[in-house]
Amino acid sequence: MDSATMGDMVMAGFQKLGFIQFTGIEGVDYAPGRNVVRMAARPEHFNHNGDIHAALLFGLAETAAMGASISGIVDLLGDTFIVARDGRIEYLARAKGEAGPFSATAELSPETITQTRANIESRTEIELEVPVTIADVTGKPVARAAFTAVIRPRRK
Repeated sequence: MDSATMGDMVMAGFQKLGFIQFTGIEGVDYAPGRNVVRMAARPEHFNHNGDIHAALLFGLAETAAMGASISGIVDLLGDTFIVARDGRIEYLARAKGEAGPFSATAELSPETITQTRANIESRTEIELEVPVTIADVTGKPVARAAFTAVIRPRRK
């Protein structure tokens, strides 16, 4: 099975998750080293100021980051256990509902993917810091985030 087909299978499984269904997050661009996801605002997503709730922006960023962390290793997922260890976010501007949909972009370098693949193949744990930018529909950044993805060999 080629990596594009495996990526489609991963994305199909992703769409079944309850959090993804609640938020309405959808995949926009998924390729080795890159994951872009989007979320359109729904009434239940707003805070008391009429902006997207900060927790949803955090979740959008985490979704992009973790997707990017596996984007170059989809064919090796059976040998790995992946989890987010931590995350931080800086809110740069109001995420007004009418400025959506909001997109989160996470990218890793080809060198990082190569090193990650080598670590998986040698059964060595790796931690990746995955940067994310969240932007409104005009491309204006509303938040920047970073998450640490821990990738470990799956126990046999």
